[in-house]
Amino acid sequence: MEQTKSKAIFALLAVMAVLMMIAFSVFIAEAMPLAAILTVVVFIAIFGVGFTLKKKYRENGWL
Repeated sequence: MEQTKSKAIFALLAVMAVLMMIAFSVFIAEAMPLAAILTVVVFIAIFGVGFTLKKKYRENGWL
């Protein structure tokens, strides 16, 4: 029987993405544009990691 991989990493990535959206809103409200830009970059990176990981899971039949 093939060992299944944990999908908890996707939940962790989703929580991190939501936290970045919240941080972006806070930084915009506090007039901190550099920090807001940084949160957008991290948000995009989180999505990139998530999509890449999902592709790897799909290719290996782990989903």
